[in-house]
Amino acid sequence: MPRRLASAIALASVLLAGVVTTSGSAASGSLASGRLLPNGGGLMKKANAQEVLPLHGGTVESANWSGYEVTAGNVTGVSTTFVVPAAGLVPPGGFAATWTGIGGFTTTDLIQAGVGEDSLPTLPLLGPQYFAWYELLPGGEIPLTNCVSSVNSAATACTVTPGDSIGVNIALGRVTAGKWTITMVNATKHWVSTTTVSYSSSMSSAEWVLEAPSLFGVVQSLLANVGNVTFGNSTYNIGGGAALPISNGSPTQIDMSAPLGIGLIPEATPSSLAPGGEAFRSCSYTTTCAAP
Repeated sequence: MPRRLASAIALASVLLAGVVTTSGSAASGSLASGRLLPNGGGLMKKANAQEVLPLHGGTVESANWSGYEVTAGNVTGVSTTFVVPAAGLVPPGGFAATWTGIGGFTTTDLIQAGVGEDSLPTLPLLGPQYFAWYELLPGGEIPLTNCVSSVNSAATACTVTPGDSIGVNIALGRVTAGKWTITMVNATKHWVSTTTVSYSSSMSSAEWVLEAPSLFGVVQSLLANVGNVTFGNSTYNIGGGAALPISNGSPTQIDMSAPLGIGLIPEATPSSLAPGGEAFRSCSYTTTCAAP
């Protein structure tokens, strides 16, 4: 398919099939980040406004998240690894973000970091098709630009392409209150990014998510067809203590469905947790997903 036609289809999927939300969302992908369209992360949106969120265990239908969350007080760190998926043009063409973060499940704060995967090719104002970012809601995504080589410590581009092995860690500092360190490693391209930020977090939950991001936090996009994304080594910390597997915290499974006026259309389904409780897959456009 010609790239121009594919881009038009992907953009149409966002503007025509999107769902306008009126509450519970935060702006994402602002022009300040140099991108017309978003691909950071946003707060969890229920697919059914009447649904009651399970805080310990159970399953929830979300309009934008697929993965797992752990509700716990004093979450001071999260980690995960994943391989960057390729964003298919059809069906249906859209946007995706793979990330880990703290907050945002039942609260309006969220500190997160990961990789964006767009069906749209790299174009002016749209930015790169694949890129690494972090985000502090309600602010927009901030693409990584401060990477150094893990081989010789020289400054290098924060390039991301499908197939890259990514590691993400977000941790609260032990000395200065409100200071968080966001570390991302691309083991394939051999770069490392370390960013320290000030952020007031509720520290209320930990998440590992494949997301269909929103257009400026208003219009819900469709998820790009990214196939099966495997989250590995996914852990969280309480009060600066030792890393705990997802399974330790009575996790809630989050299924992603698009409410398109004709019922809920499945967009992504997480698998059960693998033995050890740290790994799972999120599979796009299927209702079944095998554990890794």
